[in-house]
Amino acid sequence: MENIIDFPENTKLPCFLPDRETAEVLVESYFTNTRGLIEVFDKSSFCESVNMIYADPLSASTYSTCHLFLVLALGLLLSAPQPGTREDEIIKKLYSGKQDMAELFFRSAKSMCDPEYGFEDADFWSIQALCLMTVYMLTVSKRNTAYAYLGMAVRSAYALGLHREETMHPLIYPETTQREVRRNLWKTLFILDRFLAASLGRPVAIVEDDCSCKLTTNDDIADLSTVGGNGSESLHFGCLDACVKSCRVIGVTLRVFSKRKISTAVVQDIANMAKYWRRPSLANMTPQQLREGPSPEQGIAALHANLLSLHSLILLTRQIFIMHNWKLDQQRSGKANPHPNRESHMAKFSEACVVASYQTIHLIQQAREDEYLPQRNPFFIYFLFAASLIVLMNQFTSLYYADSYNKTINDAILTMKYCAEIDPQAERVLEIMESFAQVVETWTKDHSHPAPVLSADLSCLYTKSSSSRMSRENGSSAPSVPSPVDPTGSRIGSISNQAPMTSPPLPRLQKASDVFMSPPSVTVPEVAMNGMSAVSSTTTPPMAPPLALRPGHITHSPPDVSDEWEFDQLWNNYLHLPPHASTAPELAHMAPQFLPPTTAVSSDPYESYSLRIDPHIPPSGIRGTVPIYHMSNMG
Repeated sequence: MENIIDFPENTKLPCFLPDRETAEVLVESYFTNTRGLIEVFDKSSFCESVNMIYADPLSASTYSTCHLFLVLALGLLLSAPQPGTREDEIIKKLYSGKQDMAELFFRSAKSMCDPEYGFEDADFWSIQALCLMTVYMLTVSKRNTAYAYLGMAVRSAYALGLHREETMHPLIYPETTQREVRRNLWKTLFILDRFLAASLGRPVAIVEDDCSCKLTTNDDIADLSTVGGNGSESLHFGCLDACVKSCRVIGVTLRVFSKRKISTAVVQDIANMAKYWRRPSLANMTPQQLREGPSPEQGIAALHANLLSLHSLILLTRQIFIMHNWKLDQQRSGKANPHPNRESHMAKFSEACVVASYQTIHLIQQAREDEYLPQRNPFFIYFLFAASLIVLMNQFTSLYYADSYNKTINDAILTMKYCAEIDPQAERVLEIMESFAQVVETWTKDHSHPAPVLSADLSCLYTKSSSSRMSRENGSSAPSVPSPVDPTGSRIGSISNQAPMTSPPLPRLQKASDVFMSPPSVTVPEVAMNGMSAVSSTTTPPMAPPLALRPGHITHSPPDVSDEWEFDQLWNNYLHLPPHASTAPELAHMAPQFLPPTTAVSSDPYESYSLRIDPHIPPSGIRGTVPIYHMSNMG
């Protein structure tokens, strides 16, 4: 359900501007917590307009005042001040009032100059205002309204030609700042469009084929090596470019998945888009900045870029992860041949989905420990929830073993509790996470299975799995492989020279050069039981047992071919409960409602089931459909 905000109807609007100190704190909070993701204004120009407003409020432009009120509202919602500081005192004072000050600022902005009323003759200021209103509605858990505001902003941007590169010509806009603000606003609209489409399961508003505007500096998907060359000022622009590129992957994924089909070959092609992305470098920062570590502004910008990148991978591989779980269940129940081993395309994409989910939770937890994670950030809450579901599902089915599971899921729940203190959406998804975690804990006490150990990085996406996996099977050291972080092949440590570790946590961001994620590589330990401690190791480096010794595996590997599945076929099978004899007591009364699926002989090497003769006729026992994307309540 959409969040309902209580607000007195007789409130006089617009309200008075807050005192100058409060305004400065909220403006700084806004720019800090939107860095690298929402770039609507040039900061120096906006601060000049704030000075003019406070110098003479009566003669100030209504457009500028409208923008200021929106920034104040977002700055308050997204604030994460250091405890015990003057900023923390000001924020607590605003929250302690009888009225919802963020909502008061937002409604004051609409009363000053509502951009909805000027939609037919929209100007650039109204697109900026609609973009801010979209982010505000996302933050207060009113996603349907956010979707509507974004649609208005995109249509207005089309009308002004922001999607055309020729409108960015120096003859039209001589000042570089003007061109940068227009281009960055279009990038922000693109990011919001892809995020809302993925999170709500709705069509995109921006079609790249209709746009000639260069979304990145060189419009080259492989070139971000110069980002950060001028220090922290250019860092957030590099993060913005990285977010745009991740959203391009999301856009392609949504377009492919709209056909309700998925194949490993198509997923590999999309994954290759991100193969040579370079992360921004902080090598040119001053020695003092390197010693002091990243500021909250730098950390938030990096967090936006890294989390969106990881989520684009999760979104791409999540359906293969679900299919892999289904095949594993079929194999364990004796209904199908062995599920794909770790050399198959399906297995490596499924594993990458789980690895990316673990890394997402580690990054968010790290930001919370460093005390710059906002309690109300719709992007972080969504990414954390989506990653937690994958981690819980993996533990439930014993697909991969990770001995850091307990700590990781506890961190995720504690972080969501931290957000749920003031965010209604976080409160709702927290209930789902806690219920799921309780089910996993109960189930795995009596249903543990041997599982291969989860990799510590995403190198499986960028290598021929046969050579590296076989070397591990034989007990020899695996060669160094290109990392998704450093595609040139150079790595901090290769698989062959790393000491065994008990868990694969990401390193803490101790200095600015570590702002961007660079997960370590570890030696793959031995097979372990889900929820149990690993088997005691010997003096030799532990490794996973040969395939022939794993339960249900055959000695030869099935051919590594591209498979294709239909989503509806998968979900229809999941809707059927097993017969009475194998159904849990609390579910036995539901089994007669679900008829067994109709199957046929399959030529698939993994013996996946085939479609019914007429896929348009649903079975009589099924009622309704299962959505492939999150619903609007993120459930």
